Amino acid sequence: MKKLLIPCALCLMFVIGCAPTPLPPTEESPSDTSPDVAMQNEEEAPMRETKNVIYQGIVKPAGISIYMQGSHRLQLDDGKFILLESNSVDLNGYVNEKVELLGALRPTVEAGSMIMRVEQASLIREDEPKEESTGTGSVEELPPVVDDVMPPEEEGPTEEPGETSLPPSAEAEDLPPSEEEPPATEEEPIQISPELTERTKLMASDDISAGQWTQQYCTSHIDFCIPIHRNWWFKSFGATISYLWHVELSSEEISRLNDGPIHVNLVSGTIGSKKATDGQVREQDNQIVGYRSWTDNRHFEIKAPIALGEAVRYITANLEEYVE
Repeated sequence: MKKLLIPCALCLMFVIGCAPTPLPPTEESPSDTSPDVAMQNEEEAPMRETKNVIYQGIVKPAGISIYMQGSHRLQLDDGKFILLESNSVDLNGYVNEKVELLGALRPTVEAGSMIMRVEQASLIREDEPKEESTGTGSVEELPPVVDDVMPPEEEGPTEEPGETSLPPSAEAEDLPPSEEEPPATEEEPIQISPELTERTKLMASDDISAGQWTQQYCTSHIDFCIPIHRNWWFKSFGATISYLWHVELSSEEISRLNDGPIHVNLVSGTIGSKKATDGQVREQDNQIVGYRSWTDNRHFEIKAPIALGEAVRYITANLEEYVE
């Protein structure tokens, strides 16, 4: 009997020795909700952009920067700069050139600077007077062109081939006091096309109350600002053959001259040469025209089809001097 118990004890020890050893517990993979990942997701959230921003300066390569954003920078006249990036404009072609840029502005990830997504660029000719940035003049503050309703690819000031440069104001100041004013020129009526008629109807159907004018176009070149309706596109063509400065407003995107039903023109001569008074709005030749006097023997004319009379009156009354 004792001989039978010894083999059974050996079998039991063998079974216990062959039992698998438990594996050590493994570390769980980090949760997607860990603080580091949450911070990363927060950083990847899109920054709100301010559209239709215009700045002028000299394009430079970005170089080594703490901001780690942008391919170039725009050196402003006051010594400050904004970073630049673009998918539609080859900024390498504008390096060391004086340019006017239009795009969307947002803060950099690293605080303390701004970056512009450039949508359009145009060279500034050497014979033009020196300009300052047409934004607020400071990269620490967002410019006044702010609107969430504007279409995402708003375009801004460009220069058309064949346009003339703006005469320096000194030429007007040097005129002899006794020299007569230039003779009044005939008003150029806006050419009405079916497309322009449709845009006029859309704009005339909008609410024109003061609270709807949430945008603003400003330029330090002429030192003026005009209000822009929240639903409208706008584009500055700068100096043209016919005008010292030309801006158009429309319900749709503006790609060429005369696409917009409303024109804001800076012209030579005083409003007296048109037999008008400052702030006067009058109908003529199936259009409505508002007059505002300006400096150096110049004045503004705001023109549109008669259906947009209320909009012309508002722009005429609220055209103001640009102040940095």
